[in-house]
Formats: sequence, structure tokens, C-alpha cells
Amino acid sequence: MTPRSQAIRDAFNGLTRDNIEILDGFYAPDVRFEDPLGEIDGLPDLKRYYARMYLNVEEIRFDFSNEVCEGDQHVVCWTMHLRASGLNGGRPVSLIGNSVIRFNGDDLVEYHRDYFD
Repeated sequence: MTPRSQAIRDAFNGLTRDNIEILDGFYAPDVRFEDPLGEIDGLPDLKRYYARMYLNVEEIRFDFSNEVCEGDQHVVCWTMHLRASGLNGGRPVSLIGNSVIRFNGDDLVEYHRDYFD
């Protein structure tokens, strides 16, 4: 596993509503983030987005099943296991998806696109 692959796993599985600041060491200040819910430019707005998304998260874990890397770009396939108040009556849900992630020369993520249903 490459250091960048490990950084992806660490960021996805390490993030909680109480430590949003860990994103400072993962994303570039001018990051571009896209998912089915919208598009975000810049780390400050992305941190606010994550803070809102994780507000009611009680448990979250990502299991990674596959990864393809070419140069600075990684495509990771994952299953997210989530329990959040107000979602599915507080019962766990699982969601399959993948992320396209591109690193810059400073080993920070400059582009992140999530795909999921």
C-alpha cells in the first residue's frame, strides 16, 4: 500500500464530528470536491460541509475493497457503514460507492469526487 493509499484510508476512517481539523493535513486549501449532493470549492467550505454531514453521525466506518492508482490519481471502492440519529431510525446502514481522488505535488488532495447511489 502506498503512503497516499494509507492517507486516504486514515482520513476516511479517522474523521469524526469532533476532529474536522484533520482535513487540514489531507486536503489542499483550493480543493475541489464533488458528490451527488453538490460541488464545493476550497477547504473552508469543505470543512463546513463535513461538519454538517457528521453532526448526527454516531458511528462510521469505511471498508475498502479495491483501489486503482495511476500517477497522482486514485480510485478507491468502498462500503460505508453508518449509524446516525435521524437516519433509518438510528439503525445502521451500508452504502457502496467509490471515490476519485487526485493528489497535488505536496501530497494533499486537490480533487475528490464521490460516486454513490
